[in-house]
Amino acid sequence: MSRTRTARRESAGQGLLFADALTEQVTKLARDPGFILVGPAETVHTRHVGTRAAEHAVPARPDIAATVHHLLAAGHLHHGTRTTVTVDGRTDPEAATVIEAPAATTGPPSGERVRVFVDVVRPGHGLVTADGFSGQIVRQDGTYLVETDAGEVIGRARSFRAGAERLARHHGLRADPVEVDHEHKHHGAQR
Repeated sequence: MSRTRTARRESAGQGLLFADALTEQVTKLARDPGFILVGPAETVHTRHVGTRAAEHAVPARPDIAATVHHLLAAGHLHHGTRTTVTVDGRTDPEAATVIEAPAATTGPPSGERVRVFVDVVRPGHGLVTADGFSGQIVRQDGTYLVETDAGEVIGRARSFRAGAERLARHHGLRADPVEVDHEHKHHGAQR
């Protein structure tokens, strides 16, 4: 009997569990670049360098992985097709399942153009500014981590330009044009 009461309390407040910024971020990332579950343990990975078609995957942050599993259990994300991928540091392909996300129905209009500036203040570190958002792009392990102005990592990119485009998409916009200025080349060691 107590089991039934617990289930009712959990289901009554379950909608509140999915009304936060991390859930919104994970839902966006599920669409682009996409998540996959690797191996029998179904560890959560993202597609490498911003493409859903990549055959290479990188492990997701623990908080993002937990949110993906919660959204799967609640039916907000769904298991998709089976595929094989290679994971960072390994050469043998592993079995994986693609995670399917529902189509976007809310948020800013996709494709609205915004001019984005990337000021590369030192090698491997660019500050992003645009009308309505900002962030930074930091080189790590041969790719670039893309972060919001709140320091939230939203994914990886192959270049400063691709990182600026990813950050704009995160905000429901299209980066056009993207201007990259390498300040460190102009000012030498000065800050």
